[in-house]
Amino acid sequence: MQPRYAFCSRCRGLKVGWSKAYVTHWLFCKHWLRRSSTLGGAVVVAALVLGFPEPGVSVSSAPRPAQPAPRIRVSGTVMTVPPEVTSMVAFLERHEVDQANRKRLAESIVSSSKKYGLNAKLLASIMIVESRGNPFAISGQNAVGIMQIHLPTWGTTAVDENINLLKIEDNVDFGARILKDYVRRFGVAEGVKRYNGFIPGEPMWEESSQRYLAKVQEIYGFELN
Repeated sequence: MQPRYAFCSRCRGLKVGWSKAYVTHWLFCKHWLRRSSTLGGAVVVAALVLGFPEPGVSVSSAPRPAQPAPRIRVSGTVMTVPPEVTSMVAFLERHEVDQANRKRLAESIVSSSKKYGLNAKLLASIMIVESRGNPFAISGQNAVGIMQIHLPTWGTTAVDENINLLKIEDNVDFGARILKDYVRRFGVAEGVKRYNGFIPGEPMWEESSQRYLAKVQEIYGFELN
């Protein structure tokens, strides 16, 4: 397949994909950052584009074939995958999460759920609604990565703590941390709505967050209280 190019009167032709040149063009030339409500969004995107290594997969490219999972031997014994990770892989497969990152996502979700005392299936359900496992997802609301971390709210924290929002493990862990705080303060259902950006008393946000909660519950399989 021939590479795709974007053409701009200011920037000329640029190869479409996750190169620094194209991402910088997309962010700055199209004025995406100017719609951000805080300096935090600008700071963290600059860090993502310029400070971290370029991702090896383009959003527009076809998924690469999955690599066989490595077999680890300890004292001559092959270590088996923990059952909770196997179960999570199956859950992600049922919901059509890309096979290329499925096992890595499952391991990250299980690990971060244990770390923050969350239900792994709930965390996975939110991830599926947010990005369906795309580590390079960027929304029109200035949210980035697997768990769609909202840059105007959390961007400065990500930069201060050297959190790479395009790395699966970092993004899942940061999302789990944010969700845990909301659940602790407001309960599970309300915490999920707050994760979506729920603003009490705002009719538009009331309706939007209720739809979001319904989507998460449908994937999760149970009503959240």
